[in-house]
Amino acid sequence: MSALLLFFVKITYPQQYVDLIKINYSTTPFNRYDSLKNINTQVQEFSTDITLPIVIDSSKTILTGMLFEQISLINTPRSAEYYYTVNPKIGLNLNHSSKITGTYLFLPKISSDLRNSINKNSFQFGGIVLLSIKKSHLFKYRLGIYANQELFGPFVVPLFGFYYLSNNKKMEANFTLPVNADLNYKISDNIRIGLAFNAIVKSFLASSMNNNTLTKTTNELFAYFQFYSPKYRILVEPQIGHTIGRSFRMYNSDDKLDFKLSAFEFGSEQKQLNFDFKDGYVFKIRLVYRFVIDNN
Repeated sequence: MSALLLFFVKITYPQQYVDLIKINYSTTPFNRYDSLKNINTQVQEFSTDITLPIVIDSSKTILTGMLFEQISLINTPRSAEYYYTVNPKIGLNLNHSSKITGTYLFLPKISSDLRNSINKNSFQFGGIVLLSIKKSHLFKYRLGIYANQELFGPFVVPLFGFYYLSNNKKMEANFTLPVNADLNYKISDNIRIGLAFNAIVKSFLASSMNNNTLTKTTNELFAYFQFYSPKYRILVEPQIGHTIGRSFRMYNSDDKLDFKLSAFEFGSEQKQLNFDFKDGYVFKIRLVYRFVIDNN
């Protein structure tokens, strides 16, 4: 699938840890256009994702937090465009039974270039419902749905996944498809290597460009090396990856889809106002503050 969403918060507690603070920075080489010879574009992204769970009792946890993201599109000759996401998170994690846990999140956000005054098109409202079904202490299923009122129209993604930890605690698989997937292997107490897949769809108000809509769509496949310091609870993870089907497409604000279900679009075809640049490499570094729930 080539046009999917990544905006998903992994705090359903099927794994043995919670990532309370995640800081990500990524950059690409300058990417060529198929139709333009004298302009190249580099993509730089920075995000800080904070999650603050508040435990009420053994069956209820309030989920709070905030995501801030900046995307920089740097063109040659030298110019740049900047887009931002400011996304508070509020919800509940409920243990419905000994085997079923539910996560319910409300996800309002500002998604804009923030160049002019914020208006109603700067705001988007979405949410996620996710059930985790325990089959054993090493394996859980996930079933759920994500929905958001994007600037291009209503967007819904059914979710299916699982969490698996091998008996020797060395291999870990954490999948929430079609949004993301992670497979890693522990080669020493503090070092893991792995593969990760992310699929992203999100839209931004381009207020400095006649209030048009910028839609980011990409699939990214990474290989990574992970070092974790138990003493400081800090994880450092350099990654190298490549995009598949990447685009940053501008549309007229009135040019909307009737409905988008995962990768499938319904309604009239949107008319693209800009050009696509080619797929290419992505270099990323992640810093994580990790709280371990259970080491057993």
